[in-house]
Amino acid sequence: MGAVLACLPIYRVLMAHTPGHAMLVVGAVLASQFGLLLTLWLPWKLVAMLAGSYVPTLLPQTVSALPQKTQVLLVGGVIAVAYALHLAAEKLIDGLCEHGARQQWRASNKTGLFNNQSKTARQAYQRLLRSMAALVFAGLAMAALAVLYPPLLLLSLLWCGLVLVAVHLSITWRPGLSHALRGSLNRLMGGFVQGGFFCALACVVWQYWRDALPPLQAVLVALILLRQALQQIAHLVLHLFAIDRQRSQVQALFLPDVQWQAPAAARSPFDELLEPARREQWMREVLRTQLAWPLDHTRLDVQTRTMADGHIKALFVKVLDADGAVKQGFLFKLFDHTRDAAAQQEADLLGLGASGLPSFEWLASVRVSGYACHAMRWNPQAHRSQGMEHARGIAALRIRLMAFEPPEALVERYRRSRAVLPERLSQLRFDALAQAAADKSQAGDIETLRLAWPTLLQALQSMPLQLVLPDLASNAVFREEDGSFRLHHWADWRLEPLGAGWPLSRRIGIDLDHALAQASALRALPAGVTARRAELAARLHEFERRHARQNYQGAANMVAGLLR
Repeated sequence: MGAVLACLPIYRVLMAHTPGHAMLVVGAVLASQFGLLLTLWLPWKLVAMLAGSYVPTLLPQTVSALPQKTQVLLVGGVIAVAYALHLAAEKLIDGLCEHGARQQWRASNKTGLFNNQSKTARQAYQRLLRSMAALVFAGLAMAALAVLYPPLLLLSLLWCGLVLVAVHLSITWRPGLSHALRGSLNRLMGGFVQGGFFCALACVVWQYWRDALPPLQAVLVALILLRQALQQIAHLVLHLFAIDRQRSQVQALFLPDVQWQAPAAARSPFDELLEPARREQWMREVLRTQLAWPLDHTRLDVQTRTMADGHIKALFVKVLDADGAVKQGFLFKLFDHTRDAAAQQEADLLGLGASGLPSFEWLASVRVSGYACHAMRWNPQAHRSQGMEHARGIAALRIRLMAFEPPEALVERYRRSRAVLPERLSQLRFDALAQAAADKSQAGDIETLRLAWPTLLQALQSMPLQLVLPDLASNAVFREEDGSFRLHHWADWRLEPLGAGWPLSRRIGIDLDHALAQASALRALPAGVTARRAELAARLHEFERRHARQNYQGAANMVAGLLR
């Protein structure tokens, strides 16, 4: 109801500035639906005529007097014309709405409001006029049902009222359902149309059973009209809800006295899980049922950190006793649905190979109201590193990742899911690099690299794999009491040839030689693994990253270093 009331001032403005467009769109929608009605009804009449025993009704006397074959040709032609009318009317509606939206925008006399405003205005204008036309058609269809088949009219009204009451009672009983209903409104409206049509079929069968069925042609037309009316009602609801989702934009576009102001972001079910009361409820439930941790006479102290533009929440929890002393620390990471892939990646990595990683102790992967949630043990005495300590931690963690040998099961799962660096490089486009060459010398280097490419890829394929975190430098690093460094975020990890992901610098050869010496003490490395080959992997990894981002000039600038 709120969506309807919010649209009324906009309808008044549209009728004041573009009344002709509004009337034409309503007429075009009626013509489109009439053509669709004929397209659905006349084929049944045509099939009956082809059977040879049917005497056509509802045809003009001049047509009924013609030979049957001529009548068949005429009816077939009318079907084609009716469908053409339907398509032409839909095309006309699109053109009218685009022209009317431009005229309405000029009448509002406003400057630029937001990006894609022309598209938003055109879509909103079309939805507003189509919703008006849908209401008119549904009213005319109901009037026609009152003449053709009154029981179906009563049934359709009862069905609409029943669905409306059921939705209202469901939302009143469980307010949280409103989010789910809005998210699945298309399916709900589809069920509304199908359910109403099946109820109408049941009514027809019941009347046939009672020998009270009207003429068959009237029944067929009434069923088609009923279905079209239900579809238009469904479209009306969908249009109004779509406009309501963009209410502030639509009002700023069409109402002269409304300025544009971005609305506050609506709270989603994911956000509601982070409200203090709800948060403590599900945390205690997970600790008690999934981790078997006693919570009697304890309270929770929670600190929240946001990652991935708000789609991942890290909740650091201190379990305090009655005296306020810290008994234990836990980390809960809650993933929004847009980060489900990252959640699965982290769970696969920490579940299969956490014993050799500098990570928090992995406990479990659970579901909280349908959202992925990872539970880890966190040492409250550890502190988050800053400044130079953070830089030292990142350097130490790079060596730890190089020394970590991925389990075979993890490698097999990764290879079935993603392409590693040599496979991605085999698809590289040298023509784009050549076009980005700064001069003839660089163009010659690119051609030399193209000829040497198979040899470089072969050298890269012989390297063992290591774990790579693309955003390692920006990751939060915690220092334990014993001086070791640990990470809590492992989403978006990759397996790449040893050395990939190492930062490029003038000291890269020396740094990699030192790192390999330390890594070889913890991991058995093949004899062919040298600092020079690890540097090749690092340079090719950065080269591929620039190429994938279409930074062809930046990739071309790396060619000379690769050849060296």
